[in-house]
Amino acid sequence: MQAFGGPWTLLKLDILEKYLSFFVQAMKNQNFKLCYIDAFAGSGDVDIPGIGSIPGSAVRAIDYPFDRYIFIDSNHEYLKKLEDNITQKATNKNIEFLLGDCNQLLKTIDSFSWFSNYWRGVIFLDPYAMNLNWDSLSSIANTKAFDVWYLFPLSAVNRVLPRHGNIPESHRLKLHQVLGTTMWEQEIYKESPQLTLFGDVDIERASIEQIKAYIIKRLKAVFPGVSSNPLTLRNPKNNSPLFLLCFAVSNPSSSAINLSLKAVDHILTHT
Repeated sequence: MQAFGGPWTLLKLDILEKYLSFFVQAMKNQNFKLCYIDAFAGSGDVDIPGIGSIPGSAVRAIDYPFDRYIFIDSNHEYLKKLEDNITQKATNKNIEFLLGDCNQLLKTIDSFSWFSNYWRGVIFLDPYAMNLNWDSLSSIANTKAFDVWYLFPLSAVNRVLPRHGNIPESHRLKLHQVLGTTMWEQEIYKESPQLTLFGDVDIERASIEQIKAYIIKRLKAVFPGVSSNPLTLRNPKNNSPLFLLCFAVSNPSSSAINLSLKAVDHILTHT
């Protein structure tokens, strides 16, 4: 059992379940096969300090009628526990358990013609810190078949962005991978209109709100539909932002985009 999280964990799982319920209902009378992918599936149960053990996203997804489930994790022990957990709960379901780095596994997801083969689905991306590369998101967008919930690691990214620049090269390279561009620095750091005490130009980092807006801008660069109002999940102890729960649609159909975004906006404002 994995021990992590807090009240925000319950919130993100509740939102995911509400969307899965909407999704399978919306697809109920359509001629599509449905796939659910959990790229950081974990062990199945989560032990939240002060709350106790709760079922994780992978275990919850099994309750919804998808035609195919793909659970990915890089930890062999977690994946084995998840398989044992789900095998007891689900029978006669098409379930794949894939051990490995999700970035390696997802980079070829667009090699199959999901869209033209009448597959539609939902992908849940809840990475461990900054472990999801932007290339994975681009590959998912290319499928044109999946709706995506992405728990963006806002706090982790914020921690490696010094207030006045001077970013260590290792952090810079990691941010290149997470944000999918080398141009983020020009967006996040600007020259201050005020000079320093010694007359030098000072550099200021963007605010958290500006960084959030930049993340949405980046998602809109690769997905045809993106919710403009992602949910900020905060630490209840000090109200500091921890994650940004983002939603994107890879299907280029305007009707599909509008339907999904309307549902997401309702879920996020009524949770």
